[in-house]
Amino acid sequence: MMFFDSSQRMGAVGGMALVLLVQLESGEILKTVILAGIGGISSYLFTLVVKFLLIRIRKKKNKQ
Repeated sequence: MMFFDSSQRMGAVGGMALVLLVQLESGEILKTVILAGIGGISSYLFTLVVKFLLIRIRKKKNKQ
């Protein structure tokens, strides 16, 4: 069984990343960045809505 040290692993990961970057088109990268931004914003907004709803539910329970 072969064991790889951390420098060999990092080299392999870096090489794979470089190959992927060379093969991707700029339009695909831009689309990916935009979709990631939309996903991040929607996740953040959903978290705020859930937090707001939980606070309202807790306030109603405390009043009763």
